[in-house]
Amino acid sequence: MGSRTHSILIATVCAVVFGLVSLLGRSAFADDAKIAFLADKLKADDFRVRTNAALALGATNEDNAVQPLCRALSDENEVVRQAAAAGMKRLGRAQGIACLRERLGGEGSDAVRLQLTRAIETLEAARGGSGGGGGSGEPKNNAQAKYYVALSAVQNRSGKAQTEVDAAVLAAVKKRLENAAVFQMAPDKETPAAAKANIAKRKLKGFYLSISVDPFDYASGTKASVRIAIFTYPNKDLRGESPGKARSSASKGDKDAENRLLAAAAESALEAFVQGVDQF
Repeated sequence: MGSRTHSILIATVCAVVFGLVSLLGRSAFADDAKIAFLADKLKADDFRVRTNAALALGATNEDNAVQPLCRALSDENEVVRQAAAAGMKRLGRAQGIACLRERLGGEGSDAVRLQLTRAIETLEAARGGSGGGGGSGEPKNNAQAKYYVALSAVQNRSGKAQTEVDAAVLAAVKKRLENAAVFQMAPDKETPAAAKANIAKRKLKGFYLSISVDPFDYASGTKASVRIAIFTYPNKDLRGESPGKARSSASKGDKDAENRLLAAAAESALEAFVQGVDQF
């Protein structure tokens, strides 16, 4: 089959996908039939059909679209994975956060990680989770600042309670940034328009740090791993990622030791950003 004929065929299939979804949307058995139809298209051989199906699932506004989209996050094709993350963001269901976080921890593509991060942040903000500053209260004003930094909510895969992880990781990150004396922290839940205005007014360079905590490794003592993805702000273009690790001989279940390791791993991950901020 020639490439032109193949392209026409794929375009026709994609048109049929959306055409049938539209027809199903007007039928009495619309919801379940529509989701089942699109979920089946996620198994198609051509990635473009799977991509369109993932985007269409995101537009259904149906709770039972979450599971097919979660499965699509593991698709072999990164374009499909991006579409699944974008679909989950549009769907707007908080129950999708868990599988988005799980995929973020093992995703190797920067483009997909960006879509996953944006989806998680959107869904968490919609359910009242922390969004920009990663804490409470207005940050201290630093008149000597050269850089403007916003923090994500911590993506927690450690197995520890979110409140414990936030207390250890965010406190360590904020303390290190404040000690560096060249960073101005952004306020919580800042809008992009407000961020742009603040950055322009003070002529600062904006960064957004997306923080994720991996599961503990207990193979030999206890090892904590924290990763910080570095984005521009407020546009959020990915510039790099910095991993940090910390290990001790503490045994599994030593909560105090684990919290100290999380703080140390967060500081380690942040150090590459602090020391080389002009390179990002």
